[in-house]
Amino acid sequence: MMLNKRISKILRKKGTLSCIQKAEILENNSAKIRDLNLRNLDLESNDVLDIMNNITQESDAISIKSISFSYNLLIGDVGAILIAKKLPGSMSELGLVGCGITDKGGTEILNWMRTSQNLQMICIENNKFSDQLKKEFSIFKKENPEKIVVF
Repeated sequence: MMLNKRISKILRKKGTLSCIQKAEILENNSAKIRDLNLRNLDLESNDVLDIMNNITQESDAISIKSISFSYNLLIGDVGAILIAKKLPGSMSELGLVGCGITDKGGTEILNWMRTSQNLQMICIENNKFSDQLKKEFSIFKKENPEKIVVF
């Protein structure tokens, strides 16, 4: 089963109107997923786990360049840690705006950023980061001026 269909199945299981609408869009797209926009779907960490497991088992996961989980407030640290551990190496853009992430999850994302070969842009603002972690993001941004880091 194609990745589009598997992710739509996860969204249909979630059952919210926004998830069902997104599932329909995915089901009607037969192309390989390059940009996966899962914004504002009330996703939780268990949904993220299901989605990331499907992405990492998919043989064409290398085609995915961009994922946005932004505005899913319930993802939190557990979801952020899962994302950081399971992101495909092909990933160049990541959106985690307003996902209820604190320093615990933010540190894992920062560690992933430090080792990512293809990262070009990350938007991770409107989370619950301490001034110290924001300083670490700022240092990363200064050391990697070719990467867009919005925190």
